[in-house]
Amino acid sequence: MGWRYHFIDLTDAQKHERRELLDRYAWIAQRSVILPLLVMQCYFLASWIRRRWANNADATAPSSPYLKEKRLGSWAITRALKSRAKGLAWWLGGEAEMYGSSLGSRGQVLIALAWTMWLLILCFADTGEDYLHLKFGTIAAAQLPLHYLLSVKFPLSPLQLLTGSSHETLNAYHQLLGRVATFLLYLHAVLYLNFYVQKSLLAVKVKEAYVLCGIVGIIAFTIVGTTALTPVRRWSYRVFYITHVTLATVLLPVLFFHVTHIRIYLYETAAIYALSFLSRSLCSRTFPGTVTAIRDTSLVEIKIALPDKELSRWHPGQHAYLSLPGHPLSRTVRSNPLTVASLPSTQTELRFYARILDGNTAKLAHQASLSNSIQELTVEGPYGVRTHADQLLQYDRVLFVAGGIGATFIVPLYRQLLADLSPSKGSYRRQKVSFVWAAHSIEDVTWALPGQMREREGFVERLDVYITRDSRRGVSARASINQREEYVDEEEEGIELEERKNLLYESEVSTGNEDDETKALCMAVYAGRPRLDVVVDLIFTDGMSEKIAILVCGPKGLRSPLRDEVGRWVRKGREVWFWEEVFAL
Repeated sequence: MGWRYHFIDLTDAQKHERRELLDRYAWIAQRSVILPLLVMQCYFLASWIRRRWANNADATAPSSPYLKEKRLGSWAITRALKSRAKGLAWWLGGEAEMYGSSLGSRGQVLIALAWTMWLLILCFADTGEDYLHLKFGTIAAAQLPLHYLLSVKFPLSPLQLLTGSSHETLNAYHQLLGRVATFLLYLHAVLYLNFYVQKSLLAVKVKEAYVLCGIVGIIAFTIVGTTALTPVRRWSYRVFYITHVTLATVLLPVLFFHVTHIRIYLYETAAIYALSFLSRSLCSRTFPGTVTAIRDTSLVEIKIALPDKELSRWHPGQHAYLSLPGHPLSRTVRSNPLTVASLPSTQTELRFYARILDGNTAKLAHQASLSNSIQELTVEGPYGVRTHADQLLQYDRVLFVAGGIGATFIVPLYRQLLADLSPSKGSYRRQKVSFVWAAHSIEDVTWALPGQMREREGFVERLDVYITRDSRRGVSARASINQREEYVDEEEEGIELEERKNLLYESEVSTGNEDDETKALCMAVYAGRPRLDVVVDLIFTDGMSEKIAILVCGPKGLRSPLRDEVGRWVRKGREVWFWEEVFAL
């Protein structure tokens, strides 16, 4: 079956009818997103009802082991289906890559493909044989408001409220929808380029303003898509971000002068863009703070004192965009996302820690080198999910895993959970919590130790630290900690080292001693990298029927192997909440 479309000469009335059909299907393409949102709300409601029913069922469970076994046996098929469903959900949550660039999770990519197919169906619907009736351009334009809305950084974003997702999750869909819209615009450009060539109009059309605006728009979309690729963002996040924000702004007037019938979507997009700017301005506050370089590390510490009313807005696991004061229009390209590393409920200040790279962090480090005096800092936030601390209390056993500065996300949640479970060191409930932290050196860890001695004792109780790059001093199984650290020789460790030796690999233990201040605590410190398979197996085998929560923040080289190890247990039917905290860089 050949290509059925060809050029058709239409009367003015037929052209008007075609215009109405184009606009109608663009309207359908834009409003179609309401249906999956409604389905999602129904799913949330069904999940809430199921949880209530499960709680009531647990409350009326028989005490007899025989009756329990009989009752569970009657639900064997249901449990098997649930196990398969968990395995499928886990697979869908895995990362999809193409040519070294992350496309998001497999589930997100499948949703994007389904959405693409739906848009293509709308592009070809009711077109007959009219070549110029294909709707690639107008349907792509109809996606722009949703595309911009997915990128809005605003705690009260309607999509965040409706989906229960964080900005970082929605940003993955923002990237995928951008690729879909660009694909449709390429088809639109090729369609009209072929038309102009076939009709010998190309030389004339390229001189007209609306066609030039279309060419500029296609080039801008291409640059935005190219700079958004993972290799480019890794090379220079600053180049990507400035290019992205600048061209996203320039595109609106360019498309406005391209054609008139898509202007309604440009008005909507501009309104969302203005709302985003306004909301970020409203979420920004300037407070006095200090920036201090941490000795023997590439880290800076930022302390910002806040009044109690402001502190009450912050929760463990949230983050902010931090920058030196400046004009609001340029602030977005001068700020970095930093996780609040302190515990707002017990402290009178926000603390942030950042590794010095380039751009804004380099400027902060420069300020720290000039003076430790108080200076003005702009904080935009809070952003991120605020319910992590409460959700952790619903699980029987919790594992925290951090890599390097990724501990800024983990540490406040760890401290909050320990405080919520029991105020006393050594309690039974605290034994269900584990914290594994891989860091370059011991100095990269000590910033996290609480100031109060009692809390510090409880903090290090469930913490295992793995030093991966510190070649200056030896690292053994225990290190006595107060303000400085002392590394003990392997032979002095005896039985405890032998019991924990299977958690070590690539270990290069050497001996070394330093003058330390009074040592009052012992913190588990190991050389090399953690054996994630052993760590995960210990968590799951200690409680065969327990619900497990695992939270990780760190480089991909840590997150991906951990997810693979946890996946083995998910496929066995274990109930797991696995959260990867990743900034969309």
